[in-house]
Amino acid sequence: MTSSLPPSAQPPVRKPRSMLTLWLLFAMAAAPIVAAFFLFYVVHPAGKPPYGSLVEPQRPIPLNLGLKTLDGQPYNLKRLEGYWLMVMAAPGACDKECQQSLFYMRQIRIAQGDNRDQVVRVWLVTDDAPINPGVLEPAEGTLILRGNPQQLASWLPHKDGSLQGPTWLVDPFGHLMMQFPANPDPTRMRRVLAKLLYNNAGIKFKHVEPVQ
Repeated sequence: MTSSLPPSAQPPVRKPRSMLTLWLLFAMAAAPIVAAFFLFYVVHPAGKPPYGSLVEPQRPIPLNLGLKTLDGQPYNLKRLEGYWLMVMAAPGACDKECQQSLFYMRQIRIAQGDNRDQVVRVWLVTDDAPINPGVLEPAEGTLILRGNPQQLASWLPHKDGSLQGPTWLVDPFGHLMMQFPANPDPTRMRRVLAKLLYNNAGIKFKHVEPVQ
């Protein structure tokens, strides 16, 4: 004996989740990022940041950058995705300009207060020369990696064939996105970085590798 329920008593048929819901979730997640970059770039004339220059188009960290630690171990800079990177390049001898860049990066990071743990300083050594022992103090806490200058030049924008001088900024998505000039104004650099950190305060970036 079989029985049938009236149509009104039949259990509702589940429909596949609408793609609209997924798009709404994506939009909600991306909104802080979009808003942050809009506030930082669009509100300024011609989309220019208050200091420094944009790298256009942005350049992702290359997979084959060929970096090594000072003890010769390969190091993939993509391990630091999730952090803001301040990057400089200079020979191991590290002249006064190089030492000044190291000092500025250290002080600018310290000045970010509670947000300083979101920032990693990177010195890309462009030759095989020993590291100048006189730079150990300003370089304290800096990740020092050796790289082939030709490979670095294919990623880092530069002038006059020299990588030394500028300081570059890599965002937590691994994109080279800003360049500060040689002999920079550290106060203005600090303000730019502080604004980026503030505007992105609500975003939980994935830290691939913890950095002390």
